[in-house]
Amino acid sequence: MDVRVTALERQAADLNACGINPAHVVRAALRRATKHWQLKPKFVPPRGDRTAKPSSWRTRTTVAVDAETLTMIMATEDPLDVCSKWSLIRGQLEPLVWQEIDRILAELADAAAQSEDSPPGSVTTETLVED
Repeated sequence: MDVRVTALERQAADLNACGINPAHVVRAALRRATKHWQLKPKFVPPRGDRTAKPSSWRTRTTVAVDAETLTMIMATEDPLDVCSKWSLIRGQLEPLVWQEIDRILAELADAAAQSEDSPPGSVTTETLVED
C-alpha cells in the first residue's frame, strides 16, 4: 500500500535546526515506525494536527498490510471501496511517524550536546538517522 507522510508543523523549527535534511529525518522516522507496526482491525480516524508545509519533506513508500485486516476496516468504513486505502490506515500510522520524528530530534539534540563535551567522532548524527 502506498503511504505518504510528513512532519507536523510544530516540528518544523526543530527539523530546520537539527543539521540534517528534514526529508531524511522524516524518511528515517517512517522506516522506524513501520519496522514493527501491524495494522489493527479497527478504524482510527486521522488526527487533525497541522502538518509542515514544505512538500519536499513528504516521504512516500509502500508498506505491506494484512489484507484480511484491511478488508475488516473496509467493511465498516468503506463498503463501496471508494476511499484510498491510505485514508483507512492513516490514523494508525501517522502518529507513530510523528512520535519517531520527535524521538530522532531528541536523539540529535542529545548527540549535539554530547559532542560539545566529547572528543570528535564519538557520536555522529548520521548514525542516529540510519537506524
